[in-house]
Amino acid sequence: MLLLINVDSYEVQKLAQEVDRICRFFLHPRRLSFFQFKRAYKKGAATILANKPEFFKEFLQNSFIEPTIHLPTSARQSSFCFWDESLSKDQVFNLQDQYGVYHGFTILNRRKDFYDCAAYAMSELHPNPVAYYLYILKDLESFSELFPTKASHLIKEALKSSDSKIRGKAIRHFYLPKRSLRFYIGDDVNNYITTYEALCVQLIQKGKSYKEIGAILSMASTTVKTHLIRLKARTGLSLQEISLRSFQAYKNDKNIAYLNKLKGKKINQ
Repeated sequence: MLLLINVDSYEVQKLAQEVDRICRFFLHPRRLSFFQFKRAYKKGAATILANKPEFFKEFLQNSFIEPTIHLPTSARQSSFCFWDESLSKDQVFNLQDQYGVYHGFTILNRRKDFYDCAAYAMSELHPNPVAYYLYILKDLESFSELFPTKASHLIKEALKSSDSKIRGKAIRHFYLPKRSLRFYIGDDVNNYITTYEALCVQLIQKGKSYKEIGAILSMASTTVKTHLIRLKARTGLSLQEISLRSFQAYKNDKNIAYLNKLKGKKINQ
């Protein structure tokens, strides 16, 4: 992890200037002043990039930038949170008092072996920040995916600069599962959707191509197509008819043994 103690203040300032150069064109027209990017790997390595030097220390010492993911986590590739709603009053006051940050928004994108966390913040009060962030949500999601490409050289250099590991215990649900579970979406026994079918549907609804989905989920584009064909054939539903928000854990006698083997422990019925 890139830590302040491992690089001098000049290097931190120089790195922040490079990050600011990449994101300035996006932030300023949208009334945003602060940007922070974090990539964390399952094995523990991580890097944090920010356009303001003071943001390095703040986000390395606190874990509140990651949004709280509600169930079912397996069926979600991305999540987001509003700082005004998710942080404590003390945390919000500290950000305002020490850093001049009034409202913030965080997007988390999950992969099998790492996750990316992009945080945005305003340096001025807004009458309705939640509505504003929802209004520009698509832009924020697009830039969150674009930044790692634009700053790939910085990410690589930061990872090489230190062998330090992530502080605190690893948060497993921030990474995509290796195997699919089933989620119930109807009364019929065949009306279920698997984890990776759900992820494919979610990304299709975001306008992603099969090739893009394959890159995100670490699978071939033909596998993505197969997932969706099987889902529609089994349920008889179109992708538009499947509501990802209505999933409930799917458990029947046949699936209990599978879940027990997968999790390595008994599951209460």
